[in-house]
Amino acid sequence: MTDAVEMEKRRRIILSAEDRWQTRGLSREGAAAVRDRWRREIHRLRGEAQLLDTIDTLAACGIGQELGERGWSKDWPAVPSEARALGGRWPGSRTGGYPESIPLRLPSDLAERVLAACWHTSVESIRKIRKWRDTYPDVVPVAAAPAAAELAGLPDPLAEYERLAAQVTTVGVVYRAGITRGIKAAEALAAAHAPDADSDEDPGPS
Repeated sequence: MTDAVEMEKRRRIILSAEDRWQTRGLSREGAAAVRDRWRREIHRLRGEAQLLDTIDTLAACGIGQELGERGWSKDWPAVPSEARALGGRWPGSRTGGYPESIPLRLPSDLAERVLAACWHTSVESIRKIRKWRDTYPDVVPVAAAPAAAELAGLPDPLAEYERLAAQVTTVGVVYRAGITRGIKAAEALAAAHAPDADSDEDPGPS
């Protein structure tokens, strides 16, 4: 992810070198106006996922794509306090993900949509998992989801638990998938705007 963001940062520097963003020779008022237009242009490019030069913009782009791929880019019912109290990790959550946490500052509407989508598509299975735990208090499921070959050989009630857990989607699952998509999107942008290697033209500052 760091490499993808750095590539986009370099592209931002190249963009800033265009004549329209130069302030040399301008009055203070004129230079301030140019800098303001540059800030607004960067805000526009990031908002349209045309420049993914920060972890937050990269993640927001990819998470939005992930929601769209799942068919979850829609309005959802309000998130109950129960879901908020659980913080996105609820019955059926599995271990996994990145070895280090990645702090994100996502747009509030996007973060709310992820939480709502995960909860409302998982809540039925969450309720059943709670009942399963009440019924089998001494049975401990494995921490990580078993492979398909292992799943086929599991006896009940463990097999039942795995079927239910497979229908639970946590916020972390969507975030991790979204970040992967965001990395690919940033790499595609950098590649699409890279200078032609066969060109004799000066590729500009780097």
